Order: sequence, then structure tokens, then C-alpha cells
Amino acid sequence: MRDVFSQSSRSHITSLVHEKLPVMHKAFPVMKIFFRHASVAMLLALLISACNTIEIREESAFDAHRTITPERFDVPGFTLHEQTVVTSDGEHLDSWFLEHEEARATVLYLGGNGFLMVKSRPLIEAYAKAGVNLLLFDYRGYGMSSGSPSVDGLKKDVASAFDAAVNTFAARAGGHAGGHAGGHAGGHNKDAHTANDIHPENTHPVFIHGHSMGSLLAGWLAERNRVNGYVLESPISNVSDWTGGLVPFLLKPFIRFDIDPVLAREDNIARVANIRSPLLIIAGERDEITPVRMAETLFDASGSASKQKILIPGGGHNDLPEHELYAEALRSFFAQGL
Repeated sequence: MRDVFSQSSRSHITSLVHEKLPVMHKAFPVMKIFFRHASVAMLLALLISACNTIEIREESAFDAHRTITPERFDVPGFTLHEQTVVTSDGEHLDSWFLEHEEARATVLYLGGNGFLMVKSRPLIEAYAKAGVNLLLFDYRGYGMSSGSPSVDGLKKDVASAFDAAVNTFAARAGGHAGGHAGGHAGGHNKDAHTANDIHPENTHPVFIHGHSMGSLLAGWLAERNRVNGYVLESPISNVSDWTGGLVPFLLKPFIRFDIDPVLAREDNIARVANIRSPLLIIAGERDEITPVRMAETLFDASGSASKQKILIPGGGHNDLPEHELYAEALRSFFAQGL
């Protein structure tokens, strides 16, 4: 559940499970089959007090871990430029612009809950095979970025990062095609550019890629901006659909969710229906956090005339970049969109 609820919320529910499981097995023996799934086991424990309400508040929805110093990657084909993205409300986001020596486009990556750039090597290696520039950043309150996370704050983050991809970083890539801005393939540079350096004349192609929680932000961003295409990985259809899927049919009369309205309004189903840009949906067939059915719902709802759905056999929620099919799907999608 790491990519949806905070550690404190999960720890509290887990403690209830350890205390009540013996009683639950005696009272509901037919439900033992559900205990293969941790999320369901957590919910079952709450039945001990009859009907229950699970509160999901905005302030407990984020898993913001901090790092001390950013890791440096040495991936052939990429030059890493350490950047700062300044948001519209003055927060400073730690950012990496990975410049590919043969890039014809830039991809803005929006991570899931708990995403940190320092843990993204498998993602970067997969993207090295796609032949595009990659812009990564840590949300406010995550990693070395300033501030504290909130739904409205993260929307400001992705909007500012998109401006950076379209204007500052993409313009630099367009002006240094095949170059390394003073670096070398697999190297690292530190630059002072921020999202405030605007280059309106830039027409460098930009794609958006959102994973899990980031898929909601990607849908929100793609609906409001012109993009060459967008990728939804392990996507969330909407918050109410996701929480409803956590509860087995037999338990639905006993459990209800009290979802913070700020979170409940996040609906990717409605968003993708309005977006005409090319769409790639990638999901793992063994994903128990955001099940495949959510990817299929979004694919069916999409208003794009050019959409693809890739289901990765054996893929889970956070390990898709480690599968060869993942890199192949990205490479093919970006090639078709240029």
C-alpha cells in the first residue's frame, strides 16, 4: 500500500490486524481466502466492531521521505543536469534533466507516492533505450525539495515542471541537439536554470508520463496543456473506484470510506475522455495496488484516436521498468508520436 497511503496509516491498520486476526478467522472462516491480499486483511480487521468507516484525509495520503544528498547516475547515453524548478508559489523542487544524445523529444515524469529521484535507476535505464530526454523531479516535501505535500501543491509542482520541460529544458535540448551542454554521455552537470527562464518560441515535442498517483496528475496536466502524448503507468481511475475495489463483495455492507473531498474530486475517467492526445497505458498483470481493471477502464474511457494498452505478464505495481517489454513499449510509443 506504500504508493497510496502514508506509512503511519498503514502501520495503524496493520496493528489492528495482528490483534484481531485469530478472532476473525473463527468468526469468518469462509473469508480466509482473502488473506492473501494485505489490503483486504487490513479491512477485515475492522469488522470486529461491526460497521466501520475508514477515513482518508488529504494530510495522510502522502508518503514523503527525505534524502540527505542526491545520488549520481552514470547511464550511457544520458548527461545528467541537476536543476531547480521554482513553482508558482515559491517552492524549490530538486530536479534532474537527463539529456539524451539522440533525443527528439522531452518526457516529464510524474512519480507515484513515495517516488524519489535517487531510487529511479531502473526507470532511467529503460528511458535510455527510448531515445528521449527525461525530466525528473521530487514533489514538494519529498527528497531535497522544499515545502509540504498537498493536492493543490502537487498540482502547482507539475504545472511548473511542465513549464520547465516545454520552455527551459526542452529549448536547451533543441538548441544542443546531439550535444552535452559541457558534459559527456553518462556524465553530470549542475545548472542554475529554473522554470522561470521562458523560451516561448520553443516547439520541442513534450510528453507526460505519470505513475500511480502521478497518473492522476498526468491526466490533470494533459487535459490543460498541449502535449504530444501521455503515458499512464499502473494508473488510478479515480479515488472512489480504487477504494471500492479494496473491499470484497461480501464485506461491502460493513465497510465504507469517508474520503476527503479534495481527494474524492480526482477523477481520471472524466479527464481521459476529454484528452485527444495519443495515450499509452502500461499496467502489470499482478498489480494488487492499482489492479488491471483500472487500466482497462481508463483505456475504454479514453477519447484519443491513438491509444495503446500494454499489460506486462508478471508485472507488479512498482517493478515495471525492470521488464524489457516496458522499455520496448516506451520506445515504440515515442517513435510513433514524433
